[in-house]
Amino acid sequence: MSEPLETWIDASIGETREALVRNGRPIALRIARASDEGRRARWGELYVARVREIDRRRRGVFLDLGLRDEHGFLPLGEDGRVRRAGKERVALTEGAGVVVHVTREAARAKNPVVELQEIGHDGEQPHRIGRHDVDDELLLAKPADASLRAKLDAAIEDALARIAPLPGGGVLSIEPTSALVAIDVDAGGRQGSGDPERFALDLNIAAAQEAARQIRLRNLGGLIAIDFVSMRAKSHQKQLEEAVRAAFTGDPWSVQFGALSRFGVFDLARAQLRRPLHEQLRDDDGRLSAETVALMALRAIEREARAQGGRQIACTVAPDVKAWLDAAEIDWRAQLSNRIGMRWTLDAAPGQRDRIDARAL
Repeated sequence: MSEPLETWIDASIGETREALVRNGRPIALRIARASDEGRRARWGELYVARVREIDRRRRGVFLDLGLRDEHGFLPLGEDGRVRRAGKERVALTEGAGVVVHVTREAARAKNPVVELQEIGHDGEQPHRIGRHDVDDELLLAKPADASLRAKLDAAIEDALARIAPLPGGGVLSIEPTSALVAIDVDAGGRQGSGDPERFALDLNIAAAQEAARQIRLRNLGGLIAIDFVSMRAKSHQKQLEEAVRAAFTGDPWSVQFGALSRFGVFDLARAQLRRPLHEQLRDDDGRLSAETVALMALRAIEREARAQGGRQIACTVAPDVKAWLDAAEIDWRAQLSNRIGMRWTLDAAPGQRDRIDARAL
């Protein structure tokens, strides 16, 4: 029998964060941001859309979803038609109105992918007409207490780290690129028996299990290559292949498996349904985005205010973080005042973007 699952959820200012947890370890993370409303499509949403362009060269139909930052992409068959969900293939014309379902969020600079549900709408005002049930649950979430919020902070920090430790010793190095996700297995300071083959097998099996957790945790998809520690025994190689497949049992996204190459690399392909966590929270240069740090700062102000009674809280952040807050992408001032009262100040000072100084006066 599988272990029971626990859910950690926190509705903080500007974003709701949720972790699915097994045996005290997060196995999946989901973040919904207020700033995405009207800008980005989320998996499972329904839209009334308008056909903007039919691009046969790229085998797709580009759709206006009524979003500021994204257009929908509807795959086009070789016959120039698209398949309506569960029904016949149909031909579309530019300007036509349709209803579509988001099957994959935007990732790797690509538009969200959609599936055709209905035809015959006017398409005059493209807009969302439905969310997935799991996202409706996020709308009902409440602010978490300090302890649970700290657990979520730690889970997200770990899921953004390049290095992930292995139980019993050793590490995974996880490198998402535009082409694939590369994962390297390293023994590090792991202790084992005097049998090198047995040591390598035990390390690799532990790495396969942790890689599966990390891939799901980070919302990673597409082509994934895991570089295991080399083993000579064919029986051990077969055991490792079986362990990789077993590690992905229960994964909610479709996974296709390759095989272990003679160089010790196992390749697989995992469906990319949601935006990868690092793309959601980091900029292209790898730094935490100004928005990510701004929302962290708001939580820091709230945390200090609750810990310090009625004292005034002063917070200093980097200039680009304050600029994001000043641009008022979300109504954070009213929300913060409703939570802790009008007893905070926010200033900018030169320094690293991720530096936040929140203190009681």
